[in-house]
Amino acid sequence: MYECVTLMKKDIEIFQKLNDEREHFNPLNKNFFKDYFKCNFAKQISMRRKVKLIKYNSSYIGYIWVSNLNKKVYKINALNVIRGYDNTYLPYKYLSESIKKNVKIKYLCQKKNNNFDILNSIGFVKKEGTLIFKLDIDESIDFELKDGLSFHVLICGKDEELRCNIQNRIFQEKSRIPLTVDDIYYDEMQSYYLENGAIFLKKGNEFIGYGQIILENNITPILVNFGIIEKYRGHGYSKYFLKYLLKITYHNGFHNIRIKVKSSNYIAINLYKSMGFKIYQEIYNWELEA
Repeated sequence: MYECVTLMKKDIEIFQKLNDEREHFNPLNKNFFKDYFKCNFAKQISMRRKVKLIKYNSSYIGYIWVSNLNKKVYKINALNVIRGYDNTYLPYKYLSESIKKNVKIKYLCQKKNNNFDILNSIGFVKKEGTLIFKLDIDESIDFELKDGLSFHVLICGKDEELRCNIQNRIFQEKSRIPLTVDDIYYDEMQSYYLENGAIFLKKGNEFIGYGQIILENNITPILVNFGIIEKYRGHGYSKYFLKYLLKITYHNGFHNIRIKVKSSNYIAINLYKSMGFKIYQEIYNWELEA
């Protein structure tokens, strides 16, 4: 028999063990205790009220921790059921139903085992997401320079305005806030920035594309801000430019690369798949009308 109860101070030690297992269901589940013990007494009470534990018979087997973005929208910070009790959707169903009724519930979840199937089975709907692709690269990349096309490595202190303009033209959308030159300078100051990894594609004397290789955790190369200005799309320049960036990555001593893509960007997804990229991770926003 399942029972959901609000987290009480006397159960903190039990909850700490459940919190330690938070990544079992979703690697993106947040750590409740990151800030809890830093908070004052009143804030701790408020935080505990937003956690529901689930018991099966007399054993605590999981929990849900939420925040309310407003009166009608809640966000799940963490949701998990421990091993041995996670082979059914029921505890997840009871936990989601323990949240206030007549609200929308949002949850950011990374695919792992059957967690997407469980969310779907208890009524969550998958929304926009991010796909992380990965490719192992070697020196056999088929690339030949083409007449009329060339590359230009960004020169710090000189090309920031150029990069700002090119990126704004590539990623122009109504919902997107345009970059400023200060944003570019800020990017160059970050630890992930690779100085010879910011590259423009030129056609004749015109700059038509931009791509950038950064280092995540100073180890993993990630391709970001990659694209071609709209009027030059559909001519094979994206694949040509991508091959060059893969060559650059390999000659910088790296043997794999990753890239993040919106799940709705089918053109980019098809491009990366055609180059041999495989899906490495899937992260989606999920919503439930409770």
